[in-house]
Amino acid sequence: MKPLPDTPLTPHSTDPVDLVAQGAPMPPASSRVQSELDDPEVKDLGWRNDTVRPQTLIQGISNDDLFMIIRRFNKQVQHVRAIPPPPPGFLDLEISEDEEFSPDKLRANIERLYMTVIVGFAAFGKHIARLRSWNEPRRTAKFCAAYFVAWYFSLIPALLIGTILVLIFHPEYRQKLFPPAPLAAISGTSGNLQVPRAGTLGSPDSLSGAPQAHQGEAVEQEASHFVAALGAIGAGTVMGQGGSPKRKHGEARADDKRDAAGEMETETDQADGASDDSIAGGLPDPSHFALHAKNVKDTANSNGIHDPAADVAKKSVESAMWEKMRPVMRILADIADTWERFGNAIEPVPPFPKYSARLRLAGVLAPILLVSLFVPAALVVRGATFGIGVGFFGQPIISRVTHQINHRYPNWRRLVELRRTLLKGVPTNAQLTITLLRVAELAKAPLPPPPVSQPHHTAAAVDASNPAPAHPPEAADALKQHDFAFDTDNYEVEGVDPDHMQAYTDEGTDGEGTDGEDANEGGEKKKKGSKVLGLIKKTAHGGVSSVLGVDHLKAKVGNEHAKRRLGAVAPPPNKDGSLATGAKMADDEKAAALARADAALRREGPTSFSARVHGKKGRLLLVTGAASPCVAWVPEKPLRAALTAPSNIPGKGGDDAEGIPAEFTIGLADVVSIRKMGGFGWKGRLLVGWATGRDVLDGLEIVDSKGERKVFTAIRGRDELFNRLITMPKQSWECL
Repeated sequence: MKPLPDTPLTPHSTDPVDLVAQGAPMPPASSRVQSELDDPEVKDLGWRNDTVRPQTLIQGISNDDLFMIIRRFNKQVQHVRAIPPPPPGFLDLEISEDEEFSPDKLRANIERLYMTVIVGFAAFGKHIARLRSWNEPRRTAKFCAAYFVAWYFSLIPALLIGTILVLIFHPEYRQKLFPPAPLAAISGTSGNLQVPRAGTLGSPDSLSGAPQAHQGEAVEQEASHFVAALGAIGAGTVMGQGGSPKRKHGEARADDKRDAAGEMETETDQADGASDDSIAGGLPDPSHFALHAKNVKDTANSNGIHDPAADVAKKSVESAMWEKMRPVMRILADIADTWERFGNAIEPVPPFPKYSARLRLAGVLAPILLVSLFVPAALVVRGATFGIGVGFFGQPIISRVTHQINHRYPNWRRLVELRRTLLKGVPTNAQLTITLLRVAELAKAPLPPPPVSQPHHTAAAVDASNPAPAHPPEAADALKQHDFAFDTDNYEVEGVDPDHMQAYTDEGTDGEGTDGEDANEGGEKKKKGSKVLGLIKKTAHGGVSSVLGVDHLKAKVGNEHAKRRLGAVAPPPNKDGSLATGAKMADDEKAAALARADAALRREGPTSFSARVHGKKGRLLLVTGAASPCVAWVPEKPLRAALTAPSNIPGKGGDDAEGIPAEFTIGLADVVSIRKMGGFGWKGRLLVGWATGRDVLDGLEIVDSKGERKVFTAIRGRDELFNRLITMPKQSWECL
């Protein structure tokens, strides 16, 4: 992946810079206000609200797919470390061998596994069910005829391998042989159409069909809720209670509408003992809570008598489990990485070569195809059974041979990995993302942040949804109106209850007898629950506000942890602190300069970001035009004074070459480690975000080659700044 010009680009492109859309440069400023904070060489591809975003930011990939992989990259990559450049043909941003285990990383890897492998196998199973259902008789008949003809001539392996080769080299045959269908609309057992569990077909690539404003958001929310459900089941199993939500007959299945996709918290600064006096420090650890609940249950079942032998078993099992968590997490990551690499090998994205990976795959399959044409099946079976016997009974010989190989060639296992042989040079989605970000940086056109979903984007789809195992007949009619890529005349629609009491509209039903009473009773209970929850939230809001107020006092007396938490809670939305009040200013030109300075200080990216250092407000400026690119931090007060100085006001004269005084700078070439971090910890982040209803701003830790650490907190656009910092310099990175 590094350096890009050495990567073979044909036949996709001769120059990676040509792949980036030709965006407009930053708007010329009538004063020095904007030119001091904006790099005039940097093109604007949609960082500002008033900028028209190109329809295709990077040639060869749609904007929806691009923003999807960037959004997932922001969640996956949390900590990188500089490494020597990899050999030619290899890629950086691999997982480090000394990666440490953390529950957040495990959660992220399980979510990746769901979005790639689990959803992929589900799609495969649903398509097999479609073929077996004979709902598309012509297509199924062709598959059936080809199979039995190959079976008659003993060419089943040749048929399968030949089909795979056709799908690899001829993408147009993929949709002809396997017409795509929304996953949520196909039954995995019968192959018929089904009304999605969400009650509406709001997303084609999710298993629930939940609404989404941008591509990939629904399956990301599914993955997050999948991990949360696993945790809830595990906690319920330990404590001996819980289970599926209880509901009365005819009631809709409970649907948690909270978006838990952002629950994965960044790492906290454990080295300095952070969060010892913060909100998170007063909250119990959920994992400890589950273990204590298990101890309480055991003590209660033994009439209050504590068994010392149980402590020995507890320590042994816990230590063994935590020791195995790191390799388990690595295995999950390797499985997801391999799945992504195969996908990017079959469908490469520029600037990666179009045919090299496909030719390597064909080079492995073609000999197998030739062997299958001439080697009898009986000989293959005998050889396979012989190998099984050697593997089962030859353990002493295999151990000796393996020991000798490990002694002479210690790194032979790494040399035979798929990523270094068959899939050499094929990126994972994270490596593809950082390559596209680097290409954009080379073109002086950094990619804008992904669009943020707002409730009104999916309001209509959410209103039309009806999460339940069964739906009224109107749901089947709405599903039939969908534009499928195949003929659905012979398909039946499942998941429909003709006697469903709820209409597929907002009018509802009057309900009679006990059903109406149950509905009223459920509504009353829901209102009571909402009141209790509102009271708890109000109390939590008061407590959080008090703690945040105390943080300001602690910061003034020098508490470093409190300083790092200042500004971490974003101000309420639609709060305009602009100084554009010309009526109150005696000098109109000075008032205009103040207004422009205030607007410049509120703007985030691509070269200027708000950040705090030791609790002090300031701006992080990316200086790319200098001979040695660097990142500079400037306190807000001197910066505002510099921007509104007479030399920066039109017609007032002054030296245009005056620079903005920076408190310190960090050379991008000297950066050796960048880590995302949070000030509240993941428990405090959840509580503060829920109680206040505001965004919680996180920070970055940058380590230079001298070992000096700089911690920046309360960064708006933290992910975008992180992406620019790791793609602007020429370093290669590994994930920690």
